[in-house]
Amino acid sequence: MSDIEKELFGSWTQAIGTIVAAVADTPSARLTPEQVNHLGLYGNALQATGNGLMADTSETGSMNQVGNAVQAAGNTIIVGALALPLDETVEQNLIIKGNLFQATGGAVTFNEDLMEDVSTAALYAVIGDFLQIVGNAIQAYAAISDFIVDDHEELVNSVGSWIQAVGAVLSALSITKALPSSDKAPKEEELVNYA
Repeated sequence: MSDIEKELFGSWTQAIGTIVAAVADTPSARLTPEQVNHLGLYGNALQATGNGLMADTSETGSMNQVGNAVQAAGNTIIVGALALPLDETVEQNLIIKGNLFQATGGAVTFNEDLMEDVSTAALYAVIGDFLQIVGNAIQAYAAISDFIVDDHEELVNSVGSWIQAVGAVLSALSITKALPSSDKAPKEEELVNYA
């Protein structure tokens, strides 16, 4: 798998993971608490995998590599919180930290996105990373407010999760749009003259 394919696969894996996690975070009478936990676990595992793949394709030591690695670490923290048999307070603390890690990683990649040349793909990347930062920050706030007052944090968390999902999809679209076009006409020297 080439780096371009790996980055594309990673970006869409992360986007799908954020959507799965957003479904888990959306209050629903149809899902049992166990199903919600499984969806959250799978969604964050997909995000961690996608961010890890994107970190692997970035230039060594670049802000994109660091940002994606920090985001993957945040998702891994949340996976641990959901998978391990932990006290509810410890689980909530880990979820807060995981979301803050993701927001921090997103801020690092956002900073590098601002340095890109102006294009539609760059615009999608800037907006997508910004929305992911905002979404993760809202989710961290919702988890913190759960400790303080038990009112509306599920709705706030759901909103944050869907904002993050929209941002992840826009970021994946930015990578898709930035791919070299394969349908370009062949260069003159590539044409064979049969005359």
